[in-house]
Amino acid sequence: MKKVTLSALAAVMMSGVVYADTMTLFSDPKTGQVFTTAGEGRVAMGDFIDAKSIDMSQRESESAFSEYKDAQKKYVNVKSKAKTLEFSGTHYFGLTSNNYGAKNAQGADQSTGFEMRRNYVQVKAFLNDKDYFRVTLDATKELESTSTATGDGPASVIVKYAYLYLDKVLPYTGVEIGIAHRPWIDYEEHNSWYYRSINKVVLEDKFGTVGVDTMNSADLGVNFQTKTPYFSSEIGLFNGEGYHSTTNQKNNSGLSAEWRLTGHVMGNGEQVGKYKIDKDTYANISFAGLSSQNHKMDATTNVDATSRYNRNAMWVHAVYNQPFFLIAAQYNISKDGYASTPNSNREIRSWSVNGEIRPIQDWTVLARFDDAKVSYPDMTTAAPNSNTYNVGDTTQMIYGVAYKYNKNVKFIASGKTVNAKDGTPVAATTYEGATTTGTIADKQSWMLTTEVEW
Repeated sequence: MKKVTLSALAAVMMSGVVYADTMTLFSDPKTGQVFTTAGEGRVAMGDFIDAKSIDMSQRESESAFSEYKDAQKKYVNVKSKAKTLEFSGTHYFGLTSNNYGAKNAQGADQSTGFEMRRNYVQVKAFLNDKDYFRVTLDATKELESTSTATGDGPASVIVKYAYLYLDKVLPYTGVEIGIAHRPWIDYEEHNSWYYRSINKVVLEDKFGTVGVDTMNSADLGVNFQTKTPYFSSEIGLFNGEGYHSTTNQKNNSGLSAEWRLTGHVMGNGEQVGKYKIDKDTYANISFAGLSSQNHKMDATTNVDATSRYNRNAMWVHAVYNQPFFLIAAQYNISKDGYASTPNSNREIRSWSVNGEIRPIQDWTVLARFDDAKVSYPDMTTAAPNSNTYNVGDTTQMIYGVAYKYNKNVKFIASGKTVNAKDGTPVAATTYEGATTTGTIADKQSWMLTTEVEW
């Protein structure tokens, strides 16, 4: 019989590591003695290791801890009052070549160059498991940008999003407060048109300089977001000028009320915006719109009454997706009304259909067709060089192939054809027979694009 001292027992019990040379100890409940072998009336106490093994384990632990401390010297401590910080980024880079049917605003009939179409870097500071504050910074440098906020000149950094999200402030409903999502653009980009890197959705686009251009993706305001299995919605109130507008509210009290109401046929509305398109099946039908008072057209100074206008728009949209393909379509009506100059009232009617096929794993063939008609129904005289008041009829075709390199990187080769069918004839000294509905008319583009997300 071999007795084990109390100090030895304490030492072995301090270790949580079990080695190959462990021993099982037994105790006699009557006498309290401890034995190394089993016997009549003895109860097993568990596996223990000897002091030599403990000493070896301590030396290994000390060595590992020393290595850990050396490694930590390479890093900088991050302090925050938030529970968790989540960093991410989205980047779209590409090479674009354009050929125009008429000279553009810079007097050129073609352009080729590299673009930084989007460069988002964002952080979410989680206050608990659900509530967070998000900041997204955006820098853009594109060939045809006409605003310093969107790429004309140096690629200045602007704030795309800066909002507080509070979950379940109402049943099934959270709210964004700040520079928040407007109800539509983000929905379509994450449920129907997944290729913002090559083109905006039709409601944000201005193809041929005549397109819809009804709204953009973010603005100062509040946005209530509801999600249930068969219904989701976003209802918000915003300034109405967009996150990169140079206007302010000092001379205006008009705001923009905006909404999206969506039915989810497959009952997966709680996953809206987070679908895995190559795995999930969903069918969504949406009705959306906005009513914006006293739009100011990006004026930088006080705006007189003749420059302000009210914008009212509504649209319907449907999308069906399954792992092999996606198909979506929409119809939009937008009206701009000037109280003081009704002759300038404008109406835009547009429709769009897009789809994609995934014949092989990681490969996608995509296409989209847009049509926009711009008219001035209250004009007292015919539009220039036209017998009708329909002065803008533009179509756009987008087509391409996408390859998913890995979960972070995607490559896209695409083309775009813009056809401005009606409009003011361009002078023969430019391109005889060409037509234009703005500074750029018919256009053919070719694009190579790299998407990066992390």
